[in-house]
Amino acid sequence: MILTAPLRSPISYLLVFHGSHDPRSQVAADALTQRVREKLQSPPRLRVSPSPCPSPARPSSSRALAPHLAAPDHSVLSSHHQNFVQSAFLECHPLPLHQQIEQFALQIQAAIVTPPCQLIVLPVFLLQGVHVMEDIPAEVALAQQALGHGVKIEVAPHLGSHPELDRLIAKQMASVSVEAWILLAHGSRRSGANQPIAALAEVLGVVPAYWSVSPGLQVRIQELSHHFRKIGIVPFFLFNGGTMDAIAQTLTNFSQASPNLTLMLTNPLEASPELADLLVDLAQGN
Repeated sequence: MILTAPLRSPISYLLVFHGSHDPRSQVAADALTQRVREKLQSPPRLRVSPSPCPSPARPSSSRALAPHLAAPDHSVLSSHHQNFVQSAFLECHPLPLHQQIEQFALQIQAAIVTPPCQLIVLPVFLLQGVHVMEDIPAEVALAQQALGHGVKIEVAPHLGSHPELDRLIAKQMASVSVEAWILLAHGSRRSGANQPIAALAEVLGVVPAYWSVSPGLQVRIQELSHHFRKIGIVPFFLFNGGTMDAIAQTLTNFSQASPNLTLMLTNPLEASPELADLLVDLAQGN
């Protein structure tokens, strides 16, 4: 007697990150993707087959692998019965995003029995900027055009749209005892682009500041230092990298110039299980 699971076309997920040349960012993206993969890849419900039966022949693909596309990665596509989860990058990657999507989709097509396959693209971005609103949809459209009707691609809401993201930031803040808080985001010069940060800061009861535009971090510290001696800075960033290093150095310099002032910097969101839970919610439409 052999235990088998019914063959089906799984939903596959592609987590799209901004991309960075900093190896710490790549490691964190891989770790977060793995956490999401583990949460989505639940074991299938088995059924009993009365007698052994041969595996169905895999139909030949009607689309040859393009020269720039790799052969299926069977270490990732290890089972017909699991969700497929992988990462891709908008920048700092040898291939443009639409070709990364094509490569993943062809891997899926090679591994499943019953087409079409459904692919959900999940933007791992905190803000609804140009990348989320324009760049990713344009790349998805190119991939969909190249792949045709054999793959159905959908774009899920971006990470920053999850209504419980503030809970993760509040958890970061709860680990540090200070008198006042600054929520530090990268910031944008686009009209209205920083409004979500201001709204999030209001929900958290903190002061917003921006790394690249005003009001900047040092200005906010100076304002708060008139009333408080212990100030916490919670960064609205996904992972550690060059920007986080620069923020830490700025705070060190400020502390040396103002020895009576205590400045505490929390970690970014990082590849935590809680962050993976939010991504799974968005991927599954919860």
